[in-house]
Amino acid sequence: LFLFDATVGVMQTRKRMQTANVAFRVADIPRTLRGGCGLCIRLICRPGEEMQWALPGATQAIYRCVGEAFEQVAEY
Repeated sequence: LFLFDATVGVMQTRKRMQTANVAFRVADIPRTLRGGCGLCIRLICRPGEEMQWALPGATQAIYRCVGEAFEQVAEY
């Protein structure tokens, strides 16, 4: 789960993932988390693979979904 400072980051990441044919979903940020723009990107990948999608200056944080909880992987 990727959080962004602004909607522009969501759009940039979405475009990169579409070009790479990666399955993802743009959604509202879960209520238990807070983020700048209110939108997040969810995707399924192996641990460590998520880092390739982080955009410096745009990605705010990355979380791993563990059941109904969220574990922070990185913060920018």
